[in-house]
Amino acid sequence: MSSKLEIKKQSKSEKIFAVIPKNLKEKVIRYKAKTNMSESEIVNVALNEFFKVKMLKEDVDDITEIMGKAIDNKLGKKFERMLMLLAKAGKSSYASLFLQAYFLSKICQSEESKEFLKEKIDLANKLAYGVVKNKFLDEDIRQMIPDDLDFDNII
Repeated sequence: MSSKLEIKKQSKSEKIFAVIPKNLKEKVIRYKAKTNMSESEIVNVALNEFFKVKMLKEDVDDITEIMGKAIDNKLGKKFERMLMLLAKAGKSSYASLFLQAYFLSKICQSEESKEFLKEKIDLANKLAYGVVKNKFLDEDIRQMIPDDLDFDNII
C-alpha cells in the first residue's frame, strides 16, 4: 500500500509502451487480481524495486572497490612481503622434505625398512589431511606428534 501511495505522490508521469512475454503478463494479471492494483501500478512498483536493488548493488560494488584500495594502501607492501616469506618458507620446507626423503630412501634398503617408511608416510599424510580438514592447526599438529617420540634424546 505504501508503494501505491508513493506512485500517486509522483507529480509527473509519462507513458511508455513495453512488450513483455506472455508468462510475465499472466503473472501481472494474477497479481492484479490479488492486490486490486492496476497493471500500470504493478509495473511501476516492479520498476522501482528493480532500480532500488540495482542501485544498492552498484553502491556495494563501489564500496567494495574503495575498501580494496584502502586495504592495498594500508597493507599492500606488508601483505606482499608476507606472501613472499610464505613462498620462501614453502620452498624451503619442500627442499627439506625432499632431502629427508632422499636420505631415508638410501638408509632404508631392506624390504622391512621400506615398508615401515611407506606406512609412516601414509600415516603422516592421513594426519596432515585431518589437520587441514579440521581447521585447528595448532592443536592438531601437537596431536600428530607420536607420544613415543622423545625430542630431548634425538641426536
